[in-house]
Amino acid sequence: MNNNNLKNRQDFLSAVENKILICDGAMGTSLQDLGFTENPDSLNLNKESIKSVIDVHLSFLRAGSDIIQTNTFGSNPVKLKSYGLISDIEKINTNAVAAAREAVNTFRKESRDSKDLFIAGDIGPLGKLVEPSGEIKYSEAIDLFSQQIDVLIKNNVDFILIETIMDLNEALAAVEAVKKIDDDIPIACTLAFNKNGVTLMGNKAEDIGEPLLEAGANLIGANCGVGSDSMVVIAEKIRGANPDAKIFFQPNAGLPVLIDGKTTYKETPEFMSANIKKILQFNPSVVGGCCGSTPVHVSKIVELIA
Repeated sequence: MNNNNLKNRQDFLSAVENKILICDGAMGTSLQDLGFTENPDSLNLNKESIKSVIDVHLSFLRAGSDIIQTNTFGSNPVKLKSYGLISDIEKINTNAVAAAREAVNTFRKESRDSKDLFIAGDIGPLGKLVEPSGEIKYSEAIDLFSQQIDVLIKNNVDFILIETIMDLNEALAAVEAVKKIDDDIPIACTLAFNKNGVTLMGNKAEDIGEPLLEAGANLIGANCGVGSDSMVVIAEKIRGANPDAKIFFQPNAGLPVLIDGKTTYKETPEFMSANIKKILQFNPSVVGGCCGSTPVHVSKIVELIA
């Protein structure tokens, strides 16, 4: 790890202590809007398609995001094996970090903006259930997550973001995998809840904080699963149970609906911003958007925070 990367980690931890950071929006649905129908992570292998990944990153930076997430949501060995891409795990994750860094460098040159910008190494769920709910042993889950996390950390992401997890056990395995590889890199971990504040595997929003923080997560929270109106209730539950924690929220732009065969998210930037304003009463450290959220959604959040 070089000195610049160590400084970025320290700057990130300092920033979440002192202000609200704004994360980006949806990479997957942004790429779909550009006409890509394949697995988004596979775009990291092609010089032409990765230009579109860089363009999406740039669009969120120009909208005011402080954090962009690498295009690696499904770049773990389980999911890549299902796509026939397991042999490319290192290249996919390495290229994704490089794309995010190129976007940051391009943005800095064009805007001459010296504010702190951070690259999150994005980790999604494995795609198979972890014991006792599923077939993957807890120790195996740690090893599987480690294969992706190791590449992201070697390529100097500023922190690891574990997101859209529906099983607390799987989230804990992912956190443990990070700590096993690098005990110092900051970790954010967000689970996906239903409207009632319970994950698909039965974990309650008010119960996730203590075990994740004890495992080593620096930030906890929720993403995906629900629109911004339901996320207000989930934010209240998480903050109520964890009064001193750094918390992180990225709601969807509403629930998905199928229109003319295309998955669409109908929540307007103004509606999302109004609900993010309600979330601010719970003192979040990071807010952003998930599925369906565009640079316009992010720009409205930026206006609100400013």
